[in-house]
Amino acid sequence: MIHLCLATLVAFASADVAHQELVVRIDPATNLVEGTSTMTITGGGTLAYRIHPASRIHRVLVDGVEVNPGAEPVLPDLGDGSEVVMHWSGLHREDVAAGERPGRIHNQSVRAHAAEDGVFLSDGSDWHPQPLDHRGRPRLRPMSLSLEAPAGWSLVASGDPEGGPSPEAPCRTWRTPRPVAGMAVAGNRHGRFHRSVDTDHGPVDVVAQLSEANADKAGFYLDAAEDYLVRYTRLLGPYPFERFTVVENFFSSGFAFPGFTLLGPRVVGMAPRSLKPGYLDHELLHAWWGNGVYVDEEDGNWCEGLTNFCTNYGRRVLEEGPEAGRRYRRGIINQVSLDPTLDDGPLGDFGRRGRGVDRFVGYEKGSFVFMMLQDVLEEGLPERPFDQSPIWEMLRDLAANHLGERIGWREIQVAAEAVRPERPKGWLDPFFQRWVREHAVPGTSASLEASPPQSIERLERNGGAEVLVDPDSRHYRTVPIAMTSPTIAGTLGSGVSLEVSDAAPIAPSDLAWTRDVPRGQNPMLIGADAIAANAALIARTSDPIEIDESGFTIDGVRWSEPGHSVLHTMHHPDVPGRYITVFHSNGDAGWPRLRLIWYYRKDTTVVWDGGETLLRRVHEPEAWMKDPRSGAAP
Repeated sequence: MIHLCLATLVAFASADVAHQELVVRIDPATNLVEGTSTMTITGGGTLAYRIHPASRIHRVLVDGVEVNPGAEPVLPDLGDGSEVVMHWSGLHREDVAAGERPGRIHNQSVRAHAAEDGVFLSDGSDWHPQPLDHRGRPRLRPMSLSLEAPAGWSLVASGDPEGGPSPEAPCRTWRTPRPVAGMAVAGNRHGRFHRSVDTDHGPVDVVAQLSEANADKAGFYLDAAEDYLVRYTRLLGPYPFERFTVVENFFSSGFAFPGFTLLGPRVVGMAPRSLKPGYLDHELLHAWWGNGVYVDEEDGNWCEGLTNFCTNYGRRVLEEGPEAGRRYRRGIINQVSLDPTLDDGPLGDFGRRGRGVDRFVGYEKGSFVFMMLQDVLEEGLPERPFDQSPIWEMLRDLAANHLGERIGWREIQVAAEAVRPERPKGWLDPFFQRWVREHAVPGTSASLEASPPQSIERLERNGGAEVLVDPDSRHYRTVPIAMTSPTIAGTLGSGVSLEVSDAAPIAPSDLAWTRDVPRGQNPMLIGADAIAANAALIARTSDPIEIDESGFTIDGVRWSEPGHSVLHTMHHPDVPGRYITVFHSNGDAGWPRLRLIWYYRKDTTVVWDGGETLLRRVHEPEAWMKDPRSGAAP
């Protein structure tokens, strides 16, 4: 149907939409979502549209006259200034449980759901009439929403609240401050907690919409949001909305929408542990990248890598210093070296329809490319703190010039080149060609060289017979398996041989995530008995763990408190490329951590005391390499 519609649009001018107003009623008890959509046409022409398969448009009026739209979702011959009104309704109830995956923080299927357990209407689900451009993409247009919902429900929508009560009270009207590709709505029977945050660019309201069970966590989220807003508005410029709302969702989620973010109940309940870099900060930064400056789908999804750079990586550097950044870069190198299949295509193809490029490329490699771009932009300049890097000037300009627009990698390159105006136009062409357009995965060797404008640091010893390539891990690459840090990612990536102690007090849910792990030859030993049965093998590793009746010892440090538990991975002493991972708890309090160990993919050792993380450690093997080009004797 849409194919015919697009063919029509090729022949006739595609009508633009100056504004779309929605008046919506939601009845969670019956799953009903119904309303009217009023679109004001500008320029005239043919309007193509679509709506969710579970919805039906009952009536269409053009300038007050009822029309029969015909078999195809197309309205031809609209005049400049025409008003198109559509009445529609739909029943939206999805199988929430079917989209849940053990060990995942994103529900994989829910897009439009209005029921007693919560409301979630994604802006990409077409739950309301969606106008399309000549390519069949949702049109960017300003939108407004008037919402009717049952008493006691707090719903949030894309954009800014429009008038109405104080932030402590539910808002029923919303307006987007710039064009958007659709309207999102979410919420539940929530309590509301508010704080006004003063930033360098003016006040921003922060609201936390939380269930009664998690109401005691509100202060953590208000404090964190205040910290992030103050920090990142100084680096990126004004926050793109009047309000930032944290909404506890009814399924596992970490989704960002214009002006608000959804977090699953388990993540919300884990505060403050769930406020580490890459959680709430990542979702808030999408207000700039993805929900402020939009992704041009035809040039790949750049926003996840850029958001990772600013938060998952950037916040670590800002708070902990350069060494934390080196560990993060090293972790990405380690991850792709352990499983090279993760890097399965050009970065510029991530998010492009039909390309199937892995999320590792978009998130981890994407953030690494921005780290390397930062180095290139700083080349030849005096050393400066991370928060004064020229890359932040580039990002401020990117936001100031492109909010409300779809952009691609080309616009990012133009913004990057602009911060070094003394360089010739196009001087970053080789960088973007290699790291965005091509599928570049260099392997580390003693003779590895960088492609200009990049360079690689090299250290030598023994008269040049040995070389240490890129000691600060600033260049994206793989390293030989012997140089990787052993982590659970290696164990899981090439298949697991699971051994669980009979006496370990493990709930079935603690091991549910292992159902999706491939079986293989890497021992995963859980509990004292399974570890003791392999003690001789473990003792021959380069970084062993010792278990006794009252504790465990790693790297010369003993942990003997009843709440202490540990995740630890070692290189197999006999088989290169094979790993041994152990999990042990001194007492009952530590066993629930087992359900989350899949998350610690960049760590060799993690030690907890109950639910508190005490240690995250990475063991780095010898990385010096013999240089066959040297005539010196080693």
